Formats: sequence, structure tokens, C-alpha cells
Amino acid sequence: MSSVCIVGTGLSGLICGMRLTKSGYTVHIVEEVTYPGGLLASAKIGNEYLERLPHHLRKTDHALLALVKEVGLSDKLEWFNSYWHGHASGRKIGYFASGFASLINMLIQDITDNGGKISYSCTVAELTKDPTTNTFKTTCVLSDSNRVSIESDYVIFTGSCRPFVNVCHGLPIEMNVRDQLMNVTYKPQISLLMVLKKQVSEVYYRSAKDSPFQKVINHSLCFGTRGYGGNVVYLVGECAISDPLWIEDEATIMKYYFTSFRKLYPTLRETDIKSWRLTKVRYARFDSFPEMDLSAPMENLFLCSSGLSKYATTDEPANRMESVVALANSIVAKIEFNEEKKRLEQDVSFVEKESIITPLVNEING
Repeated sequence: MSSVCIVGTGLSGLICGMRLTKSGYTVHIVEEVTYPGGLLASAKIGNEYLERLPHHLRKTDHALLALVKEVGLSDKLEWFNSYWHGHASGRKIGYFASGFASLINMLIQDITDNGGKISYSCTVAELTKDPTTNTFKTTCVLSDSNRVSIESDYVIFTGSCRPFVNVCHGLPIEMNVRDQLMNVTYKPQISLLMVLKKQVSEVYYRSAKDSPFQKVINHSLCFGTRGYGGNVVYLVGECAISDPLWIEDEATIMKYYFTSFRKLYPTLRETDIKSWRLTKVRYARFDSFPEMDLSAPMENLFLCSSGLSKYATTDEPANRMESVVALANSIVAKIEFNEEKKRLEQDVSFVEKESIITPLVNEING
């Protein structure tokens, strides 16, 4: 069976890894940081694992809900009523009893149980291809500055488009494809997670104008305080990479965010904060979809990024898990189709050779 190198342990990378290992492929996943999850990564908050960035499920997330059922977590998924500022009616949103960490952990368990390998602190430096063996070589830099190379028949890159282009200069990818990948631009995101002593709002979601953050997500209002040790609120903002705020230290950003947050809720005091955590994401939300399908920039090389889940459309981009789950499923299906096609071609070639060799053998023996 063929081998696959997957770059990234986000949701899409783990889905691809889970499906391919179950089908018998040799899978090696490399991850730049020391923990899994990508944008869905969690941190220990109180006695619970909580997402560093806010997440929930929707009833319309059909591909994601099918995955939840497939890995046996349907009984751990609960649905809650949520109220959004400016909307008259509520929405049903889903959340796991133990957070999204339970989904990430289940996918990792499936991968390792089926022989897959995951390497952390592994930063991809270069992607190349050997024309003689027709295999890829993924060169990674380890935390101790040593380098390792992973050879594989397929590569699935699950990061953002620009980092992908930066590591594949040695690959014969068409210039037009490279240009379009570079044109998929992203906005950085700064998210402040706070654990507060009290509940500050009666709505799950509200937008914030004239603030350094654009969204207020009242997590505990819907999902409860659980073992967090208080009420969880996310303040989510976007900025330009050139914005001085992006390079500020965490304490300064936290104070700036909280000062603006108090303008929305004046009764709140700094002493109401029990704990907080700041998360910066360089490639968070993309601005527009590309003009063409860029998910397979060359043979046996795939790019599984939310920014490529659609193309040739004016639809407004939305960073939802559903689209990238569907794209991951599609990429796995393409790999399995390629392998089946290869197997059939080998069978036909064998039959053709046998039809030539058998008469010759019979003639010699005769």
C-alpha cells in the first residue's frame, strides 16, 4: 500500500490520517508545534480542556456530524439554545461533553491504533520530488535544529496557502497556480479567552463596533461553567500584520482588550477576571475564494485548506469546520481512486503480458 505524508494535525489533517490509516496506507503526520488540533487546539482551563479559539457545531454541518457519528461521539454531543445579538430567534448549537478535545483525541487514537505515526515539533522546510522514483520528500527541521526527511507517494498539506508556496519552490507547479495560491490572503486574529467570576451578558454572540475586537462569544452562557472555574468569554479580533497591536506583548493586548470590553459592560472590574489566555493566529480568516480549484496543484500533491473549499464563486468566506471536513473527505476519495486506478492498470498489464508469454511458453514446451 502507498505511503502518505500529512502536514498538520488540525481537523482536516487528522481526518485524512484517520481515513487513510484505516484503509491500510502508511501515514506519517508532522506538526510544527508541540500539541495537536490546529485552529481547534485546546488548553487546560481549570479542570477542563477548552478550545483556544471559540467553536461550536451547527445542525447544518452534515459532513462534520457524519464524522462525529463515525468515530462514536454522537452520545457525547449536546445541543443548546443560543441567542445572538440583533436576532429575534435563537439558534441550536452543538458542543461536546468534554469539548472538541474529545474529537481530536478520538481521531488521534484511530490513527495510532491503525499504525499511523505523528511527529510534533517538526517544521516543514521544503517539499521536493524525486523524478526517478516519483516519490515526494518532505524535509523538516526539528526543535534541536536537526533535519529529517520523509519519503512518501502522496503529500497532503493542511496549512495555509502562502506557507505552502514558500516550501515548494523545488516542485514543478505551474506559475499560474502559484500566483493564485499567493493571492489567497489571510487576516491575522487575536483571541482573548477570559474566565470571569460572573456572567456579563444574556446573549451568546454579539458584534463589537469601535473596539480592537469584533466579536464577543459568551461561551459559558450556553455551555455552562463546567470545570473551568468560572464563566468563559472570548473576545475575538482581527488586525493587519502591520498593525502595532500584532507585535505587542500579551499583557498589553489583554489590557487593551479588557478596557474596551468594559465599555460594553461598565459594571465589570479587573478583579472579576480569574484567569486569561491570549492566542494569536497569523493565518486565520481568508478574504476570498480563488478563481480555480487549487486543492491538487500537481499529481499526488494535495492542499487541504479552508480557503480552497470553494472556487470561482463570490460567496463570502466563512471559517467553518464543515467546509474543510468535506474537502478532506474529497481528497481521501481522490487518493483512493488513484490507487484503484493504478491497481487496475497493473492487472491489465499483467493480463497483457500473460497473453504474450503463455503462447511462447507453450510453443517452447511443445
